[in-house]
Formats: sequence, C-alpha cells, structure tokens
Amino acid sequence: MKWWIFLFSISIIFSGCAKGSEEVNMEDIRKPAVAGSWYPGDKNSLTSMIKTFMDEASVDKIDGRIFGLIAPHAGYVYSGPVAAYSFKALMQNADEYRGNTVILIGFAHRPPNWEGISVWAKGAWETPLGKIKVNEELAQKIIDYAPQMIQYRKDVHTGEHSLEIELPFLQYALNNDFTLVPIAFSHQTGAEIETLTNALLSANIDWSKTILVVSTDMSHYLPYDRAVATDQKTLEFVLADDVNGLIGHLQSGVGAFCGWAGVLTAMTVMPKVGASKIKLLKYANSGDTQPSTASHGVVGYCAVAFIEGNGDAENSSSGSDSADKSKTEEAVPGTDEYSLTKEQKLYLLKLARRTIEELVQNGKKYEPPKPDDPMLVEDAPVFVTIHRKGMLRGCIGQMVARSPLYLAVRDMAIAAASQDYRFNPVQKSELDEIDIEISVLSPLKRIKSWEEVRPFKDGVYVKKGFRSGVFLPQVWGQIPDKEAFLGELCAQKAGLPRNCYKDPDTEIYVYTVLEFSEIDMGLK
Repeated sequence: MKWWIFLFSISIIFSGCAKGSEEVNMEDIRKPAVAGSWYPGDKNSLTSMIKTFMDEASVDKIDGRIFGLIAPHAGYVYSGPVAAYSFKALMQNADEYRGNTVILIGFAHRPPNWEGISVWAKGAWETPLGKIKVNEELAQKIIDYAPQMIQYRKDVHTGEHSLEIELPFLQYALNNDFTLVPIAFSHQTGAEIETLTNALLSANIDWSKTILVVSTDMSHYLPYDRAVATDQKTLEFVLADDVNGLIGHLQSGVGAFCGWAGVLTAMTVMPKVGASKIKLLKYANSGDTQPSTASHGVVGYCAVAFIEGNGDAENSSSGSDSADKSKTEEAVPGTDEYSLTKEQKLYLLKLARRTIEELVQNGKKYEPPKPDDPMLVEDAPVFVTIHRKGMLRGCIGQMVARSPLYLAVRDMAIAAASQDYRFNPVQKSELDEIDIEISVLSPLKRIKSWEEVRPFKDGVYVKKGFRSGVFLPQVWGQIPDKEAFLGELCAQKAGLPRNCYKDPDTEIYVYTVLEFSEIDMGLK
C-alpha cells in the first residue's frame, strides 16, 4: 500500500472515532434490554410491526399542541395497538415535534433498595431503530434541583422495560429526530412524586419544544368486565384532572395504574405549562388485543393526550401573563357574556333525564344524536347535580372543558347518578322523586388572594400539593360567610388545614356558573 493511501485511511478511521467519542461516551449508552422478546429485535421487523399498529390507529387530528402523553408498556402484541394512538397523535403533526426533547417517565418494576428518582443524564439510549441522544443539559438541571433525591443511577434502569418500550414508537413517529431525558421512579413514593413535580416546574423548560411521556399500564389481571369498570372509573379521574380524587382511588387498593407516580406528576405539571385539555385517545385491554386472554385476567391500557387549550394553565416557559389573560377574557361558557336560551336549557335537562332513565332502567349508556345547534356542540365544563326531596343525591362534574356541552351533560348525568362515592346509585323507585340541576362553568381563573373571592358569585377551587377541592357558587346559600365558606372548602373538600386559603402556597381559582334546573324550567 502506498504511504499516502495508508495515511489517508488512518485519518478517516481516527476522525470517525474521535467524532463518535465526542458525541456519545460508549459507557453511557443504554443498550436495549427487551428487544427480541417484548418487541422485535431487528430493525425491519420492528418497523413493520409499528407501521401496522400506526396504520390501524384511527386518531382525529388534534387542534393544539400536545404537551404530554400517557402510553402503555406491555409487550407489543398486547399493548402496541393502544400505544399507537398516543404516538400517531404526534406523527400527524410531526414537523412540530421533530427536534423536541421528550421527557420520558417510567418506574422500576424491580426497584433497588435506594429510594429516589434516577435521571439517565449522559450519552444515549439505543434500540434496533438507532440511538437517541440524551438532553444532558436539561437532565442535569432536573438532578440539580434535589441531588439527594434525584440522581444519575444506571442500576434503576438496568433490565427495566417501562421506558425502553416507548422508544421505538417515538423513533418511528418522529423519524428519530428528538432528544431524550429518561426518568424512572424507584419506589413511587409521595416524596418522589412531589420532588420530581417541583423539579420539572423549576427547570425553566421550554414547553413549546418539550413533550412529557408517561409510561404505564392500568389494572392488572382482573376479570374482563371488572377490569373495564375499574379502568373506566380511573380514567374519569384522569380526564377530569382530579388529582385528589385519583389519589383516593389509588389508596382504595384498586390497582388503577402500575405507573401511578408518572400519571400524578403529569396531571400536576401539565395544567401549569399550557395543557388545559385532557383527551382519551384509546382504551382497551389485553382481552381486546389478544382475545384468547379474555377468559383469564386481563391488563388495561390507555392512550391519553394533554393538549393546549383555553383553560387556566400558565405557560411557565414564556413567563408572560398577557397570553393567558386573553384566553380567560374570551366569551366562553359561564362568563357574563354567555347564556343559553330556554330551548337549549330544556334540551339539556331532558337529555340528562333521558340519560339517567336509560342507565337506571336498562343499564345502558344513552347515545344522543348530535344536535344541530352550534352552542350545544361547543366544549364546556359541566356539573350535574341530583336532588331527592330537597336533599343532595349526587353531584359530579368537570372543572375543565373536555367534550361538547351535550355529551358533557350526558356523561356527568351518568356519573352523578351512579358514581358519586357518597351515595348508592340511583334506583328505579327514585326516578320520579329526583330533580336535576345543570351548572355550566367558566374556565378557572387564578387569583392572588382569597380576599378577591366574590360571595354568591364565584365558585372556588383550592389546590395545594396533591390535594384540591371545589365548591360551586350554590354553596354560598348554605355558607354565606366568606371565611367560613373557604374554611369548609379547605377542610371538608380538600382535606387541608381549615385556614389553608391564607397560605401563600395554596393556589386559589375562581369561576362563574350558569345554573338551571328542572324545577326552574317547570319540568318538575
């Protein structure tokens, strides 16, 4: 070989090695642990499988930025058809999300003795579809918030599938054009959840270029019908952004999520960074995706998106109040500019009555035809309240708009009649004795002090940490004194100290209500 050819060859070899070592230290590459078992281990087979799942997932185009997702993490033949819904939602507008950072939260199924949170802070993660670089700057910011609790510990991730299983879907959806911050809870304690939540909110993250993905399955190994009922109840708390309700649900021992810490983290963080809508993209269980398992215990799976909307969230990446102010001052359900005609109110009350009768008499969910009236198909937050002989019989609602007004009334009527934990489900013998009230809410507006609350006009929502509670404006009729009203809200509804509303760390939100009932409208 001529000397110049030899030197040229050597220079190419060493320049390539130098470049690679600068990009990723080989010791900091997390190799795949479950490729070839939980999902195909070769690139072509894996790509083909994911493409099939994506092609079969029917996802409506999402209006607004996706800030977060929940996706399942079982073997692909079981959970892949559901996971595809989350990642297809990204893929439909992939240009917006390519180049973003994905904060991926999971947990250790076989946790080490150490209690804390592990952030893989350097290098890259690898799958059969290639390597994904870690966003080392952001990873270190998160660690620096609480270095005793948040550390770079590889042992938490070794052999663990809960994060790895999401990566090929992300690589397929975004053409492997994103950076990664992999985070795993070791024991999913309250201290871990609160620490990570605060770390994410303190890291000055640009959420216009960041996506939070939570990896979790739902109920485990329940009979099919019981699994569906359990998971439906769990999703009601998630879709209502009811953190406190979900905590109580988890504490009842139902096994709602295996990755509950990530879900609670997302539900707490997402509204604060711009995601005021939560949308269920898909629910199924292993009995649906692999019917041969339906006769045995099944595992539940969900695909959920946290989406930009006109709610109360403040975008922490911009630090601007003007954009949020313009959102809350629009003419929306519940504000002074909003009203419903007599015909619209009658339609909604009759819809709620028909829904409850269909549920109680026939055990069926009423499917109303879509109304032509544009007011009835606008998204709106709703409470449905049931009284019997003047006494409360059930009340459940949504604090943030999740669905069209007519469907929100239908769904909350079902919940108030059958899912209010304080009461037994409404019985056939009670149908003639109950009366129904509907409350359409404005978006939540955060206030600086409890003194700004307007008696007899404002509904109030308080939140501190993972505890929260709400009173409708109707409660002023029972508790007309402002401090007594707020004290009862803190103690009775939120489980906080009675004077929590004076604590500067307590968040206080107000809203208004358009209220009407069967009695008001002459139906009872």
